[in-house]
Amino acid sequence: MTDEYARHLAALHAGFEAPAELIAAAARAVTRSPIRAMQRIVHGEANEVYALAFERGPNVILRIARHAEGLFEKEAWAIGRCRALGMAVPEVLSLQRHQAGGEPLEFCFLARLPGERLSDSLSLPREAQRAVVRELGEQISRMHAIGPADLGEAARFFENETDDFLAMEAELMELGAAAGLDRRTLARGFRFFEAAMARQGPPPRRLTHNDLRACHVLVHEGRLSGLIDFGQVSMDSPINEFAKWAYWEEPDLPVAWLREGYGDKSLFDDDYPELFRALRIANALWALRWYALTGYAAGVDRAAARLTGYLAEVGAG
Repeated sequence: MTDEYARHLAALHAGFEAPAELIAAAARAVTRSPIRAMQRIVHGEANEVYALAFERGPNVILRIARHAEGLFEKEAWAIGRCRALGMAVPEVLSLQRHQAGGEPLEFCFLARLPGERLSDSLSLPREAQRAVVRELGEQISRMHAIGPADLGEAARFFENETDDFLAMEAELMELGAAAGLDRRTLARGFRFFEAAMARQGPPPRRLTHNDLRACHVLVHEGRLSGLIDFGQVSMDSPINEFAKWAYWEEPDLPVAWLREGYGDKSLFDDDYPELFRALRIANALWALRWYALTGYAAGVDRAAARLTGYLAEVGAG
């Protein structure tokens, strides 16, 4: 993590601080043992997060969301389904709702998995990194086996999901232009995306993590120990997982490694390259928008640089 990104995260988290006495009271639903240590974790960009250690009992991660009623119910359902498939994901211990200073808070207590983030493990031997990413590919292929017909009552969690990328074209164009990208080149990128989606038709929707990044992958003793942070879980195209990974992790952790471990190789048929490139452009523009709105200039610059390459690759440069 760069110093600049650390400052960006600190600014985002500056307004997040649930009362310690509220956290201690809520933790009694997990164990009656007193909290021995509480460590603030400032890694993500949305939730307040703590690692809790008790005098007796489990090691726990507490995630706190604001003004997001029911957010963790969706995550808990998805995590439960993934655990049932044998995936390395944390156990959900307790979901709670609280108020602090008139502000609604959602609490999610999770069993803490061993290991450190893959993004902090890049000193591992190259083959060990490859093995972890391949294992991750195998794990997400299990998750992607869950389709709309398998949701049951959980379908309510995904009712309002819409693909609004093209509907956001005007705003994204303005943000891209402000980041120094050529408007005509951007417009050709949007038309490439639109044509790719029209040619292939609506892609099959499957349960996806939807925020697949090395910072959400845990490594312990050189092996994959967990996939965490299901806050963006969605019913989406599995190809989008690969496009996101490519945006965030290449060239350090190639998307080809993820594909090596993936179970259903038919995903990578003749339609895959075009859809992958189209979705990679979309993910870069969403990242640019997020960092423009949150004021992280280095994130905007990185997204613009990625886009320049992606657009040139599809002949839009």
